[in-house]
Amino acid sequence: MDNRDFIGLLADRYGDDPWPRPLHLLQGAGLIRRGVDLNAAARSVGTSAKRLDEVATAPDAIEEALGTAVRDLEEKYLERARKMLGQLVLGRSAEIAFEEIYRSEMHDQEFQLKDLRESRTDTDYRLLNGQSRPVYRVNIKFHGSQFRRAPDLVGLAPEDCFALETYKIFSALKKQEAEGLPYLFAIVGVPHLSGAGVGEALPGPIVESAALIHQAPKGQGKRNFEDRLVDHVVAKRLPVFEETARRIAAAEWFILSARRADRLLREKLFDRVYALRIRGFAQVFRGAELDMHFSLAEDLIPLRRFLSTLRESGSTKVTTLLERGEF
Repeated sequence: MDNRDFIGLLADRYGDDPWPRPLHLLQGAGLIRRGVDLNAAARSVGTSAKRLDEVATAPDAIEEALGTAVRDLEEKYLERARKMLGQLVLGRSAEIAFEEIYRSEMHDQEFQLKDLRESRTDTDYRLLNGQSRPVYRVNIKFHGSQFRRAPDLVGLAPEDCFALETYKIFSALKKQEAEGLPYLFAIVGVPHLSGAGVGEALPGPIVESAALIHQAPKGQGKRNFEDRLVDHVVAKRLPVFEETARRIAAAEWFILSARRADRLLREKLFDRVYALRIRGFAQVFRGAELDMHFSLAEDLIPLRRFLSTLRESGSTKVTTLLERGEF
């Protein structure tokens, strides 16, 4: 990637909208190159004429604005960018697939999805009824790597095993009890599809742009910038997105309610949370989460079956099934 690639990517993603700091200095320098007066350009992007002139006349405007140069990118930042962007593309692909399945199953029913991803909470969507009142919370979970030791440690086949952090079950149930709004996990898995693998397939300029912002001493709003890069990957329908989205859309999707997850956790605690049976688990597996392991075939409900029941029987029956822990 050279400086023109980076500036071009910024222009494509932000256009004439205000660029985030300190990238706004590069936006101002671009205005000057197009013939805008220095003072007018500085006012337009919200900086001083002196500071903008320093950037616009520097041998390397990016280095002057960010405190680091494209030519000085370090591998550790590139690796971090690959992993983070790969995971974000994976997540975005799963969200798009979920929306498409929902639309295909529910048709013109009164229920509608409300997208909550911008809030970056533990909820991706709310399902609203005909009066636009929320009836369910939905959190999408993706799992790609198989637990190879599952047969020995939790009594499940690797391809039938889904791990969910116990604290997420607890948090989801507490949120449900506080709001009186059933909390659902929408689960999809594609064997051998991972954020790291997706990141490796991303174009170099995309990865390098994210790495540049992470490495920059003056960089700000790193997550927002990563989201813009993912928007670019999706909007341009890049091959890595097309292939990832295709594989996720073709995979089996399941639903697990917080109530059912909690019930199964209590019933099968020592069978399925193997960490509780291992002395010194925290020392032996540093950084590992305390997971509950579910059987996809026996413990989870197919998403299309859940939506079919909702479509045919309505939210009252589904809510009853959820509260019983049957869904």
